[in-house]
Amino acid sequence: MLASEADLAAGRAALDQGAWLDAERAFRRALAVEECPEALEGLGLAGWWLDQGDVVFDSRERAYRGYLGRGDVVSAARVATWIAWDSSAFRGEEGVANGWLQRARRLLDGQPESREHAFLAVRSALFALADEGDADTAEALSTDAIRVSQALGSVDYEMVGRALRGWSRVTVGRVAEGLRELDEVSAAILAGEVTDRLLIGLAGCYLIAACERVRDHGRVIQWCERIKEHSRKVGLKPLFAVCRTQYASVCMSRGAWDEAERELTNACDELAVCRPGMTIDGLARLGELRRRQGRLDEAATLFERSIAHPVASLGRAAIALDRGDATTAIELADRHLRRMPLRNRIERAPGLELLVRAHAVSGPAHREAAQTALEELRAIADEARTRGAIWRMRSISSNAAARPTTSPGPASRSDESWPASAAPTRRPLKSGTRSISSPGSMRAWTSPRPPP
Repeated sequence: MLASEADLAAGRAALDQGAWLDAERAFRRALAVEECPEALEGLGLAGWWLDQGDVVFDSRERAYRGYLGRGDVVSAARVATWIAWDSSAFRGEEGVANGWLQRARRLLDGQPESREHAFLAVRSALFALADEGDADTAEALSTDAIRVSQALGSVDYEMVGRALRGWSRVTVGRVAEGLRELDEVSAAILAGEVTDRLLIGLAGCYLIAACERVRDHGRVIQWCERIKEHSRKVGLKPLFAVCRTQYASVCMSRGAWDEAERELTNACDELAVCRPGMTIDGLARLGELRRRQGRLDEAATLFERSIAHPVASLGRAAIALDRGDATTAIELADRHLRRMPLRNRIERAPGLELLVRAHAVSGPAHREAAQTALEELRAIADEARTRGAIWRMRSISSNAAARPTTSPGPASRSDESWPASAAPTRRPLKSGTRSISSPGSMRAWTSPRPPP
């Protein structure tokens, strides 16, 4: 075996063992003998795990050119899909990311189905759901990934596809159906059927995102702990940070302000170092925490820094209502809802609740507009046919319907999305704070994009 071949084999073995530094050294030794796309791709993957953005882009772009020059279009498409992901997570360049995804599609067109097809379908599904809010396309793409994976016998990609499809179905209001699929994914992970370190993390993260949408807090907490522990073991800092932002939302809903702040500030710091393109999610959620604490000027600043995120767009409307400016709140809530497809039923609920409240305090002339928004909110509650989701949606619609037609005034000190008998113990809230936020389409994804 030639020296470069031995180093390539050593690098691959180190990647399999999660020994990222050993892998980096082995691939660099191989490249010192001869530049080949396999060594460059391996170095790029080691750099990805080590959060070395410059190494990732340089190595993968050179690997892409190397594979293409050799005529290996399938491998070139695989690397192009990775670069699309990196362009978003490291640099927040959504247009560039879409360009690389389209290039990967073109290269795979007409090729025999392979894991690269499943990989591309999964990544495209996440882009559709997270960036474009297109849950129907995401479901179709994830279904295609499942089909290809089953034909190839790849349980890892099948489960990631199922996690994305479950999340997509939850988003459009098919909550029971989506959660059943997510339960299957969680069973496969716990049974050890999913073996790829990265795909275990991704499947778990998508499960958490879907449960967060319907406020299944118990399940969110359990999976956040599992994913954080998994991330610690394999050194996947971005996924660990994303999980912290999701867990922080649960802390906020329960009034655990100190814990939420600790998780969010640490997550923002971690993402700024390892995946700068993903910091927007943490900033938006930190803004929502500041709003609920009554620190409205700080919240507004954070929302401006994360303005593309759904939490920030709805948060700006909530700040206006907190300040007694119902007209601006209506305008911003309407704008928020116009950007969100009608099919994304669960995501629309918090915006509709805020819109009902803003119309309700604007006087009798706004009664018809309030009723229209309330009817959509109640329809979502009827469609979300799981106990937790119905409780959450009906609670929102009941609260919205009960809002007075006079000045908003200070809000209740309990979280009004909880039944009064179950309201958690929490610190007193300041003027106008209520639980109206949603994880949104997770667009830091200019969502996170969940994940790394």
